[in-house]
Amino acid sequence: MRTPAAPRRAAACLTMAVLLATTGMAWAEDPYRLGPQDQLQVKVSDLRAGTGEAYQWQAFNGEFTVAPSGQVAFPVVGEIEASGRTTTEVAADLAERLKAKAGLAAKPDASVQIVKFRPFYVIGSVEKPGEYDYRPQLSVLQAVSIAGGMQRVPTDILLRFTREAVQARSDIQELSATRLALIARQARLDAEIREIPITFPAELQARSKEPEIARILREERLALDTRRAALEAQIVNLKYYKDFLTEQIGSLTAKDAKTAEQLELMKNELARITGLVAKGLSAMPRQIEASQTIATLESNRLDSQIAVIRARQDISKADRDILDLKDQRRNTALQESAETRIKLNETEAKIEGASALLRQAEITSPAAVLANSEAFAKPDYLILRRRGTKAETLPADEDDLLQPGDVVRVLPRMNTSSPSASEGRARALAGPANDG
Repeated sequence: MRTPAAPRRAAACLTMAVLLATTGMAWAEDPYRLGPQDQLQVKVSDLRAGTGEAYQWQAFNGEFTVAPSGQVAFPVVGEIEASGRTTTEVAADLAERLKAKAGLAAKPDASVQIVKFRPFYVIGSVEKPGEYDYRPQLSVLQAVSIAGGMQRVPTDILLRFTREAVQARSDIQELSATRLALIARQARLDAEIREIPITFPAELQARSKEPEIARILREERLALDTRRAALEAQIVNLKYYKDFLTEQIGSLTAKDAKTAEQLELMKNELARITGLVAKGLSAMPRQIEASQTIATLESNRLDSQIAVIRARQDISKADRDILDLKDQRRNTALQESAETRIKLNETEAKIEGASALLRQAEITSPAAVLANSEAFAKPDYLILRRRGTKAETLPADEDDLLQPGDVVRVLPRMNTSSPSASEGRARALAGPANDG
């Protein structure tokens, strides 16, 4: 007789539910296997045949810790492998070794109990990730609570975004003021280079009544007037020096002309005296005196001519100095203009970057955080568990039980369509590959 279809389907669903429940809890109900850092309490005793009294083996009654190698060091019998074994298996091995070592007819009674389990670990989006003491029947949710609960990321991030927005606004304000000052300086340097009146861009003229902008424009005009006045003062001094040299040349030229006339007269006088001396009508000293006077006049005339040449050289040098001053001032302005343009470009780039950060802090990031706020309230849990030499990654629920040595990874369930974020989350859920 065939079973009706509806009861068959109900029975199949019930069987499947039982299988799934059994599979999901299987790893939590396995016999506990010891591992490094487990602390054990050991007691060994036997019944003495002659007296009927129980004898306690004091050397073994105490606490022992599973070493990182997975072994427990006991007196007399040496090291016994404990990692991956149950307490019953370790107790049986200890009793067997004591029987063989002491030559007993029967094995003593040995008991091994766990007094302190090896720690478990919580990582990921919790307030206090780290290592914690394990206790029996510890669930995933309890472990997260021990670690301070879920990380309160949305509130913290929003506060950080607020601070970043305030800082970005301050940076933009400071950079904008620097930019306007650089624009005004560039206008002043352009006017200085081209030797024209200063004209500020329309952006500055439109805001010229603002106190800060008015101060900037006033300072740049004053700087231009001061530098032009300094240059003009140096040029005027050189022109005065040229005028002085020109007058000096005129005086020296007039003096040279008079000296030339005197020299011509003395030469005529020397010729007349020389004729008289030849006729014996004049004395020789008069001829010598006239010759000396002529030599003195010629020397004076030569000095005047040299002084005129030097004065003309100084005039030429003054002209060159005037040109050099203008060129030097222009070259300095050109160099400052190039440096100002570089600083202006850097400042505008910084303003653009600060504006992008401000948009990110005020709009983009808060929107993303608020959109994903539920991710922190409904996280995903993974349990990383090592079985012997193999590592397993097990998806878990809040009420799943942990074992000592487990690593609980808490992952926010982010709502993102980014391919890279999806791939990264898939890798996190997959966990490390199993060791061979």
